[in-house]
Amino acid sequence: MLNQPGISSQTNQAITPPDLADLNKLLSQALGRPGLHVKACWFSTDKSSEFVLDVISNTNGGDPKWQLYRTQFGARALLFDYPSCDVLLVHNAIGSACSETAQTRAKRPMIVPDTPPPFMNQAAPESVTAATDIPTTGDIAKLPLDRLLQGLKSAKMTGKLELSAGPRTALLFVKDGMPVDATADDTEGDEALIELLTWTSGKFVFEPRVLRNSHTVHQPIESLVAQSKQLGERNEYLAKAGMRTTSSLAHKDASLPDSEFVQKVGLGAPGGIEELTKFYWSLNGKQTINEMLHSGMYPRMQLTNMIYHLLINGLIKITNPIVLEKKSPVHARAIEHEAIQSVMMVLRRMETGMFIYPAFLYFLEQEYFRCYRSKTPLSVIVFEMRMQSGDSVREVLPSAAVLDAVLRISQLKRHVDLLAHYDSFDYALLLPNTKANGAQIFAKRIVKSLTESALAGEVDSDKLSLALGCASMPEDFSDLGELLGGADMAMAHSRENKKPVIMYRDIKPISL
Repeated sequence: MLNQPGISSQTNQAITPPDLADLNKLLSQALGRPGLHVKACWFSTDKSSEFVLDVISNTNGGDPKWQLYRTQFGARALLFDYPSCDVLLVHNAIGSACSETAQTRAKRPMIVPDTPPPFMNQAAPESVTAATDIPTTGDIAKLPLDRLLQGLKSAKMTGKLELSAGPRTALLFVKDGMPVDATADDTEGDEALIELLTWTSGKFVFEPRVLRNSHTVHQPIESLVAQSKQLGERNEYLAKAGMRTTSSLAHKDASLPDSEFVQKVGLGAPGGIEELTKFYWSLNGKQTINEMLHSGMYPRMQLTNMIYHLLINGLIKITNPIVLEKKSPVHARAIEHEAIQSVMMVLRRMETGMFIYPAFLYFLEQEYFRCYRSKTPLSVIVFEMRMQSGDSVREVLPSAAVLDAVLRISQLKRHVDLLAHYDSFDYALLLPNTKANGAQIFAKRIVKSLTESALAGEVDSDKLSLALGCASMPEDFSDLGELLGGADMAMAHSRENKKPVIMYRDIKPISL
């Protein structure tokens, strides 16, 4: 069933798709030969369709990419494109994709031409002026986001723009060509769009006629573009000055009087004198830029502006750790990926790919200890998914719909996030290094993904009842049991008030 890398997929064809052992073998071959394709192929039972599973490991690191193609009546379709080291999720995705028929509206195959569209083979045009000229997929390096937005505005398009650059993802919704809602990492609205406009690389996918009922972008696009240009110039200045994510900041003159400090930074102080002064005196020469970003005290854009302002006024200096390059005397030991997968299988339910509840508790406790050692945040989302029948009858989802939901959530979550079974037919998400704001944004993305099309082609959004409860530490709790109890309470409020997402912090305490 398996083909060697670089060999045509015509040999060793079979009737059945690869099992878990086959997928483990494919993964091992791909990881052992980065940059080369490893394939498995088989026919459908009626011989009308040929399936080809292709996996390739990136030479620059990251999860290997799995692609499943189906050729039927001479037309080639891409059924899924999924980066993961998780063969169980890939196995379930194959099962779901191969069993789908024309009645499944949730995931329609995308036709993949034998050659790329002419637009993607040429340099991007200076401007895009008509709807027919706007590509649905592309590369930001070839078509910068500001030019793409200009084209969407000229054509008065409405839809959803998904962007990804490595581990970073973002969503932008436009209505009649105007941006109305944006989320990027843990930011949203105007700031998220300003940050997005500084991206110089990444992929985008535009889906027309998709809009969500949220309005977070308020400033004119011209103003946002100007601010993003300024932010990009400041990022470039700081990079040339030697600032990296591993850099730390220290005072140039620790004995500088407050009056002289205010005099130097008073003109154009970002965020105001008080906020800038507080930030300046918090610098100790030890905390790295990366740690500042993850602390969540300052948004990325505000942090950049404050550092830039202090640096150009000669008040701080950038220090970088000394890295001594030396050849390691250690002989690298081979990592047995199949052994890792075998352990993971024991901790998960085969039919869903999700971790079992005891495994969730174990990893939660480990993350809880790490949270206190490193002083990083932690969030938990507990949620239920039901079918609404009438005013009060709520039924558990069919297994096919649950599997579709798992695949959608898995495509949204980070590699470090953990999806698991919870009480009875409920579920939980463990979000390491995530504050309450980030958990809320992610929970809303989940709701959007689960309701944008029918689950497994049979559970429409108007029949789907979702209740997500979020709690965080140290913002909400310092005790692990109370953290879960707070998330349970938030989920109950979500269900009772028929609001998809409820944060524990938004629940008014009951006076006894």
